[in-house]
Amino acid sequence: MSDKAKLSADMIMVGKQLPVDVYHRSGMLLVKQGHYVLTPEQKQKLLEHGQLENSAKAALVEKELRERRERQEQERRQAENQIINPLIELDQLAHKVGSLLNRYFQAPHFSHDVHLVVNKLLLLADKQPDGLIAACLLVPFTDYGSMHSLHTAAMLAILGRRLNLPQKEMQVLLSAALTMNIAATKLHTDLTKQDSPLDASQKADMYAHPLLSSAILRDLGVDDDRWHLLVQQHHEEWNGSGYPYGLKKEEIDPGAHLIRLTDVLTSLLVTQAHRAGRLPSIALGRMFKGEFSEFDPRFIALLIKELGIYPPGSFVRLANREIAVVTHRPGDANTKHPRVAALRSANGEMYGEPLPRNTRTAEHAIAEPISLKEAGVRPAFLIKIWNT
Repeated sequence: MSDKAKLSADMIMVGKQLPVDVYHRSGMLLVKQGHYVLTPEQKQKLLEHGQLENSAKAALVEKELRERRERQEQERRQAENQIINPLIELDQLAHKVGSLLNRYFQAPHFSHDVHLVVNKLLLLADKQPDGLIAACLLVPFTDYGSMHSLHTAAMLAILGRRLNLPQKEMQVLLSAALTMNIAATKLHTDLTKQDSPLDASQKADMYAHPLLSSAILRDLGVDDDRWHLLVQQHHEEWNGSGYPYGLKKEEIDPGAHLIRLTDVLTSLLVTQAHRAGRLPSIALGRMFKGEFSEFDPRFIALLIKELGIYPPGSFVRLANREIAVVTHRPGDANTKHPRVAALRSANGEMYGEPLPRNTRTAEHAIAEPISLKEAGVRPAFLIKIWNT
């Protein structure tokens, strides 16, 4: 076997130094490493007549791989350290997820794209958990079907941190949450605008969507069996009344139960044609009482503890009649005193910028939760609150 290898065009750059010694076919050294290639003609002659030692080629390949890994690591660190605004990030993710779920067969790298969204959500949950919760409540949208899946995955990222779930488990849970309704994304959007009950065709599509979603994911190249199991079971109920299998509590994957929990919560918060969205504090309270479904009380308690009675992004009226937005959860176990910023005075005048208030004082204690509509605030006005 020859100890020489051919040069490739990408090894020789006009105006730059040669990275290796170049030999003639006879074995004679043509140009030493470090020599500058000055013209395209010189490069062409080296490609036609030059060779390099196999050991040099292997070292060069290894060097390129090492440099690529170092660049990737540097880019990863830069991405983690840069200031990220969760409201802007979630809005961008909404467009990405909307395209993935509504035009999935036009996505040549579907699984990879889903993982990119999952990784971004996990990063936001780690670096900006309060802002991510706020973004779920504040970022406007038009396509409910895809945004609901994104909200469910975002809340799972928050809850998963509280549960200290392993990274691999978080990845598959969020992937399943994002794609659980891929077969019925449009149907979910249509139903938010419909004030009449589901017709027979819609019922059939709804009952079929967990299995059909799994089938679509197979066609898109998803071969993770756990991912499919979670998608198939995300509408199963502990009492056996769920679908498509009618499984009982002990037969349901705990991860599917977690997805179902965040699925129900996020759907309750959104205004639909037949009902107004519930205030977060009311939705959490009614879920705790078991009014919407039977859930593991430990998970409900953790969810309430993680989000707080007044989650970031929700609105409150203070004792002095100011209207404020909740910006961050309390730093301790006392969920009645989150950090807030006043937006309107007692007489309804809008402040020029959000003003921090201490809810532990009598004057600025929280009197009651209110809706976004009552607050009368454009979400864009609040973006800078979570800039850091």
